[in-house]
Amino acid sequence: MLSSNAVHTLTACLIEADADAEQFGWGQTATVLLIHDWPLNPAIPRQRRMRSLEFPLHPEDLLRDPAGLPALLHRLADSLRLPATPAPYQKILQTMLARARMTAADVRLLAWAVCYDDIHVRDGQPQRFRRVDAVDIDARVYQLTHAPGEDHPLVVIDETPDPADTPATQPGLAALLTATVGPTWTGEGGMS
Repeated sequence: MLSSNAVHTLTACLIEADADAEQFGWGQTATVLLIHDWPLNPAIPRQRRMRSLEFPLHPEDLLRDPAGLPALLHRLADSLRLPATPAPYQKILQTMLARARMTAADVRLLAWAVCYDDIHVRDGQPQRFRRVDAVDIDARVYQLTHAPGEDHPLVVIDETPDPADTPATQPGLAALLTATVGPTWTGEGGMS
């Protein structure tokens, strides 16, 4: 169970990902983030440091499937659950997990997230927005929505998400968590 401080820090990490995307401008490819933490001092395990590892998806991968980003997230999760089946990004995901695990012996994978451009209807007109969606190990859903010209994103954290009201990316992000988090996470794409 994540503490309220960990939820706050994770939210700040997602806001930072949005700020990084803002620097690169609109029209960038979607980026997947693996968020993890580890103790700052092994003698004080409650004090932890958090970071995200991220990698951009290739734009053509999103165009190959009519279901787009949600379907690609499921394929990424499948590549971690079924390592014998070659899939795009399989080595990158395994390297990210191994790199997170090498950070410290007490590392915890906390969430998977995705940052992408989206279209929403606002005042009856379609408008471009940047989204950062995440799912944490407690099944909490985070949604950041940032409109062009606004100083700060709108942040919604749903403690008890209703499947009818979650972003389309939520099932794929949850599948990534299922593929990588377990009683003894090995950091190599699965449980031991």
